[in-house]
Amino acid sequence: MIRRLLARFLRRPAEIRREAAVLVTMYGAQGAWIEARDRRRAAAQTERWEANSERRQRHWTAVMREIERQTGYRHQPDTATRMAGG
Repeated sequence: MIRRLLARFLRRPAEIRREAAVLVTMYGAQGAWIEARDRRRAAAQTERWEANSERRQRHWTAVMREIERQTGYRHQPDTATRMAGG
């Protein structure tokens, strides 16, 4: 039982690392981060009524963080967005 739990926790980061690597290869660092952000937003909009909406949003947030970790890219919102507090 413990082995299954550990496998579950260890498996997910590998999926996230793989997904981030694919996006970085396809779009570059900035494009991959933006693509993951757009997919997170799409998950929030299209799956609002589904039980796994929050899980999908967390997945794409984790992919965004992994892209940042792999590439060193840090997304900076434009000045107007920062001044508005968003």
